[in-house]
Amino acid sequence: MQLDDYYDRISKAGVELYAVSADPPDASRRLKKRLKSRFTFLADPSGQLLDALGIRHHEGRNDGVDIAYPTAILVDEAGDARWVHVAETARHRASEQDVFEAIARLHGSP
Repeated sequence: MQLDDYYDRISKAGVELYAVSADPPDASRRLKKRLKSRFTFLADPSGQLLDALGIRHHEGRNDGVDIAYPTAILVDEAGDARWVHVAETARHRASEQDVFEAIARLHGSP
């Protein structure tokens, strides 16, 4: 699932999107621009947030650099994580259906 493809629908549901990367800020800015992404990119070159979330994939890039496992986390207004999907591989993503079902549950819909 490419979340940018569903940005409007996600935004209308009152959900903010963030991408967290182990890349330095300039690399994150270039990637955001290249992808023409509308959501916020957070640079975490030290890996502190990746470690706090438990999503650091040690030496996950072909050149041995650490990366983040693809992860989707829905956080409620109180700041509590209500739904988490951490991929087992760098190529796996949460499905569109899973994300929107989780958003609906977050908003109290069945």
